[in-house]
Amino acid sequence: MNISVVVLTCNQKALTLRCLRSLASFIEAPGCELILVDNGSTDGTADAVRAEFPLVRLIVQDKNIGISRGRNAGLQRCTGEYLMILDNDTVADKETVFGLADYLRRNPEVGIVAPRLVSPGGETQRSFKSFPGIGVKIKNVLSGKKRTSVADNVPEYELEPFYIIGAAQMFTRDVYEMAGPLDEKIFYGPEDADFCMAVRKIWKRVVYCPQFTIVHDWQRATTKKLFSATGRRHLQGLLYFYAKHLRLF
Repeated sequence: MNISVVVLTCNQKALTLRCLRSLASFIEAPGCELILVDNGSTDGTADAVRAEFPLVRLIVQDKNIGISRGRNAGLQRCTGEYLMILDNDTVADKETVFGLADYLRRNPEVGIVAPRLVSPGGETQRSFKSFPGIGVKIKNVLSGKKRTSVADNVPEYELEPFYIIGAAQMFTRDVYEMAGPLDEKIFYGPEDADFCMAVRKIWKRVVYCPQFTIVHDWQRATTKKLFSATGRRHLQGLLYFYAKHLRLF
């Protein structure tokens, strides 16, 4: 299989190197490539990656251009047939990546497939989501530090949620070209929900597959600093998303 994995990072050298180390055997496998998009890091991430992972294709931006633009920069340079976006705070492995690609190969009606995400302690995370309506967002804000990423009901079988978070998604090049690119007017969330909606518009399914597992640290930039620049950009993205789809709930 020809598989491309795109990892996006910004000033998180240790997490990024850990992610790449977990995929070392994938990076070296025939027909596989890993593209790292560095969104303006100033902590030496790019130099560290060049030194330890010469096979990684590195794209360095001079500033943080956002999640959608950053991922598009990597996806548009992929050579693989199967494309995967992966957060840099994940720990994955070659077998899981291959398994997701094989699932898409065997199920051509599926547009996006995503694995189970678990915390470092093994708890299943709520990565399968309903529409990110204004009520959901208000609840998240009010819950604050009490908010948890742990799933209340852990699915044992495949399901089709409204959307799957962008921490780990795989799709084919054809799907990306027909449904994408990611909407670059969304700087930080909810570009993942928007892309899943775009995939459904081309009559493809969005599927969560718990038989495949990736470890995810689940960084919550907007929860930790609600009124930071990132928090404000997230709010702008949400308002744009609601206006684009003419839907609040």
